[in-house]
Amino acid sequence: MSKNLILTMCFVVIAGCATSSGTGPNYKYNDEKVVVENAEPFDIAIGVFNPGLIEASTYGEDGIWPELRRAESMYMAVQLRDVLAESGNYGAVRVTPDLTSSSDLYIKAKIEESNGEDVKLKVTITDSTGKRWISKKYSHRVKEITFTNPRNKNSKNELKVDPYAPIYKMINNDITKYIKKRVKSNTADTINTVTDIRYAQNFSPTAFRDILTENRGKYRLQGKPDSDDPMMKRIKNIQYRDQMFIDNMQVTYNGFSSDMQSSYKIWQEQSFAESRAARKAQSAAFWQGVAGAVVLAASAAAASNADSYDSSYYEAIAGAGVAGAIFKESFKNSQEAKIHRDSLNEIASSMDSSLSPSVIEMEDRTVTLTGTAEEQAKQWREILKKIYKAETEQTRDII
Repeated sequence: MSKNLILTMCFVVIAGCATSSGTGPNYKYNDEKVVVENAEPFDIAIGVFNPGLIEASTYGEDGIWPELRRAESMYMAVQLRDVLAESGNYGAVRVTPDLTSSSDLYIKAKIEESNGEDVKLKVTITDSTGKRWISKKYSHRVKEITFTNPRNKNSKNELKVDPYAPIYKMINNDITKYIKKRVKSNTADTINTVTDIRYAQNFSPTAFRDILTENRGKYRLQGKPDSDDPMMKRIKNIQYRDQMFIDNMQVTYNGFSSDMQSSYKIWQEQSFAESRAARKAQSAAFWQGVAGAVVLAASAAAASNADSYDSSYYEAIAGAGVAGAIFKESFKNSQEAKIHRDSLNEIASSMDSSLSPSVIEMEDRTVTLTGTAEEQAKQWREILKKIYKAETEQTRDII
């Protein structure tokens, strides 16, 4: 085999690795406003994402760190909330520990992949009537320019944008399109009414049973309660307190999100480099099987036949070192990223275990809620049921 042929092969290998962008197509999104006439804007409840963990999976398997994923499940829900809220197309948009709170729309999402370069979510969106609006898998490949563009960095050279932002905008666009094409004023009014009646039935299962029927999770409205119905007035009062509690919970989620933001973005950037290098090596297939052996043999032959002062000597060494350089850099980044992973793991562990006790001042009492966000929400709902029962009994006594 001639030296020229060997060097040509090495050049092809290096060029092949350098020219594969792998950034994927641009995703264009719009910020179109959508308003349903004569209807209240929809409130949205976003459940903390399913982290997509398999119980039997080992720590770090397939690049997944369980604690980090759990932290992501909350962080991503907050990012989606912010994108939806900033669009101005909805009423209150809240992150909730589960999907049992009162809302017009419910967003359930599962993280199927998140490695810094690729993010994939399985998303289901339903309204309070049980009608499924969207059931779709969303994916986005982060572009390298996201991390290299100086405009995306602050004065401390820290990333100030969310690399995964486009996937949240995709979801927002699909909801907007659905509302624009399929939701009329009477449909919106039905959804708003069902939301209120379903909430009332949490406190009195038999309430309005004649005008709202349920079959396999689908709710059908047969009429509307009177606007001055005393039960609905009491329920509205209870509902307002519940919403205030969920709003206060946003402060907790914001705190977790803020605490992990710096480390998480550093992890995303370093994980991006690792994932991109691994994907390119795998797709090029030069580091596996016969092709890998040919490249290394060609590089070794070129180095042995070339004069050490000949430029071809250094080109051959470069050809043989490409794979090693990529994985050496990947290893270096992994060591650096470990510090930030540990920080994220600590945040996730504290989020999973328990929150600070919530002390709620009421007119006639002070209540303290303890445990995780989900546990505190359940305790609060039990308190609300007791309040509703007490107020109902007082009204009966007066009558």
